[in-house]
Amino acid sequence: MIKIKKKSNYGRLLSQLELPFLETDFYFLEDIFKNLETKFGLKSNSDQRFIDLGSGNGSAVIFCALNYNIKSYGIEIDQNLINEAKNRLKVLKKKGTYNRRLFKRIKFKLGDFFLDNLQDYDFIYIYSFPSMHKFLKHLFNTVKQGSIVISHK
Repeated sequence: MIKIKKKSNYGRLLSQLELPFLETDFYFLEDIFKNLETKFGLKSNSDQRFIDLGSGNGSAVIFCALNYNIKSYGIEIDQNLINEAKNRLKVLKKKGTYNRRLFKRIKFKLGDFFLDNLQDYDFIYIYSFPSMHKFLKHLFNTVKQGSIVISHK
């Protein structure tokens, strides 16, 4: 039996159980972002903003920032996955393949995306199963008009 001390911890545990982490394959990321560019107005080196809801190990956030040079954010409820994402950034920085200023366009935040307002984002990504759609009402109530919501899976 798991004893939960605070209501907020219960909500966090429930979110982690109902919304599992699954990584998007690199192949699909390339395809997703190419479609965003050609069909939905994603522009490299622009003031557009991207957020990955439940960013896991940061794959989509990192891909977006390093390949499109736009501000890219990830919100994740699991601190271990945020740590993994930050470690991936360190490894990429050490390799020296990308301009170091691109890494300043990447931000990860510990939190529950059901509590965040999504008004500041132009592109909103979520790895989603049909069974998760009941959770998305908050997303559609807080995005700004004209935002593009990308749901993969």
